[in-house]
Amino acid sequence: MAQPRIPHIASIEIDPAYRPEWFVESAGAHVPLPPPDVTPPRTDLPGTVIVWTDSNHSHLPLISIEQGKPHSRYDWTSWWQFVVGEQYRRLSRPLYTRLPFHYHRIPGALRNMTARLMLSSQAPSTQLSNAFPAFPIEQGFELLVHVWRRFALPPDQTTPFTSETVLTHDVDTSAGYRWVKQTAELELAYGFQSVWNVVGQVPSTHFPVLDWLVDRGCSIGLHGYNHDNKLAFLAPEQIRRRLDACRPLIERYDIRCFRSPSWFRSDALFKVLADYVTVDYSRLDTDRSCPGGVGGCLWTKPFTLNGLTHVPTTVPFEDPLYWGHTPEQLVDFWRPKVDWLHACGGGIVVNTHPEPQFSGNARMLDAYARFLELLAGLHGSR
Repeated sequence: MAQPRIPHIASIEIDPAYRPEWFVESAGAHVPLPPPDVTPPRTDLPGTVIVWTDSNHSHLPLISIEQGKPHSRYDWTSWWQFVVGEQYRRLSRPLYTRLPFHYHRIPGALRNMTARLMLSSQAPSTQLSNAFPAFPIEQGFELLVHVWRRFALPPDQTTPFTSETVLTHDVDTSAGYRWVKQTAELELAYGFQSVWNVVGQVPSTHFPVLDWLVDRGCSIGLHGYNHDNKLAFLAPEQIRRRLDACRPLIERYDIRCFRSPSWFRSDALFKVLADYVTVDYSRLDTDRSCPGGVGGCLWTKPFTLNGLTHVPTTVPFEDPLYWGHTPEQLVDFWRPKVDWLHACGGGIVVNTHPEPQFSGNARMLDAYARFLELLAGLHGSR
């Protein structure tokens, strides 16, 4: 699999006069700068510089304003696609995805402990060498786009984004189905209808649970073929064969959305996926969750790329557990991110797993109930 060129990750500064109300002083503000073979940089920018980075002891202008018109150091469309398409990211393939047997044969508690060890090196950090992407709020690209839209678009096209709440769940194994109804009933009580992503090889014995969800207005999505975490690393024809095998499930539940197992994603996967679904939830805005390495599309609103609509997941609810937080701390952990998303018009796209080692237990269900109460209090939540 071809790897991207290593870009420079810049910590940006924005003129205080152009900072939006949702700017968070303590949050990260980084942007990947594309290499010359993606878009050659301009040597100078006319007018007044309002976004810049101080890198390698030099002042590098990124956006300037001249007579009300914006100028970018890089071709804007190329820069946008480079970032939201995560072309800056280096995806690595963990050894366990090459096992000759399905890793779910390992007990869930042991798998969870192994995941904690694997993700320990990706824990959020303020050290310069590991500050990108900031977590849970990485606002750099959001700030860049905010400034660019303000001057590049006509006034009638700069309507503020509206935040929407979407609750999603990934059912990885049969053990997760025991907690599906309890979770969904809690959401329905707060007025939410959620999305449930299931593997294509789901046993028919679980169809009654999925039918129960559909009868109550919830949606069924696809969560890969069998959750062996190999899908994103396969050749296109192998990916297609696996997705073809999911056709019966896709047709039974009119499936239109997808999330890749364990957040593994690749251009090859997305290219094939566009022939099967219309919406993808596999990208995170700031990603320290995928065992394949950190990244993220750095954007919190839906966008379309190469025929597929991407809805970034912005609240991977359980992930702070990997880095020492307790279920009782999760609501307070996520509250600032939810407030920020609501303020900047970003999607509040939540993800949990109903497996016992994740959210399928009493403590986590109680934490989730308190989180739903927070979400239900937001104006405009769905």
